[in-house]
Amino acid sequence: MIYDLEKLVNDEFKKLIGTDLQTVDTDKVTSDFFTMLNEISDQDFIDILITSGYIPDLYGADSKEETLFTKLCEALEVNWATRMGFEAKTVTQKSSYEDVVIKINNKTIVSDTKSFRLGRSQQAPNVKDFVKPEDYSKWAERHPGERLGGLVVYPQLHEWTKKSDAHAYCSDKKNPILMLPFHYLAYFLERKGDFDVNEMEKLWDYNRIFPEKASGRNDYWQRINKVILQITGDTEEHFKEFLKSSETKIFEFVLTKIKYLEEQKELKIKKIESEIRSIPVDNLREEFLRYRKDIETLDIETFKERIKKFRLTKDKESTTYAKFIDSSFEQSKK
Repeated sequence: MIYDLEKLVNDEFKKLIGTDLQTVDTDKVTSDFFTMLNEISDQDFIDILITSGYIPDLYGADSKEETLFTKLCEALEVNWATRMGFEAKTVTQKSSYEDVVIKINNKTIVSDTKSFRLGRSQQAPNVKDFVKPEDYSKWAERHPGERLGGLVVYPQLHEWTKKSDAHAYCSDKKNPILMLPFHYLAYFLERKGDFDVNEMEKLWDYNRIFPEKASGRNDYWQRINKVILQITGDTEEHFKEFLKSSETKIFEFVLTKIKYLEEQKELKIKKIESEIRSIPVDNLREEFLRYRKDIETLDIETFKERIKKFRLTKDKESTTYAKFIDSSFEQSKK
């Protein structure tokens, strides 16, 4: 890999050790990251884009590390758009706002940059975590002038294998939202010198592309790929060659991540072994006893807490049904 985004994030947090700082300066790190990207050639940047968008699995959910990582993925999208010759910027407000704004021919695109873990429990994300059409409508309305529509940028290995509501949402001519994996951005950058990049606005011409919503994954991509070939003037053979080459790089990236996780597992095992061997026998028995108590009663404790949370009132004085009883009868008129 040209660079390791995970290492970059980790190094920033290592700098906090021995200081009074609680977290990194995200704005400064992002600014420095843009500077770093500007020193990278288009070809090297293409290689980076192809395997982008995969949150390191060992980052805690909603952790500061995850937040910084996803912010830098947004920066990748902005840098891609800038290299294409478009206006682009990240959005600093995060709650109920788009991640990135891009302008093609002075027409606005509101974009959501998606990042997911390779090791997440589902093959594809929940649709609501991927695209919410009503959000895009709200985001677009904030921008004056002509608007092309929405964009979802995401890592390739997190798409539905067949049919999903996401394909329907992203083929609605009433609210054009284009979904593009990171390696498709890389493809456009590779072809940049061979076509008029402003023609890319045709990707949001959903009246022509999707007179009816896509019936599934194949239908969606057959229509989008057809338009991409028309815009870029590329041959189907070369386009397929690029996609297959990208898949090979993504595969190698996945194998690298699996190997990394195996190495981390071995390091953790050695640490556990070292700590266990240093514990006196009597203490070891107590530690093992405590461990077994926690592990072997975890499901019981979980059930107990769920019952309290969902079946009893907050004061634990009655069931959640109690307050409903009176309201289940017509109220007598006084």
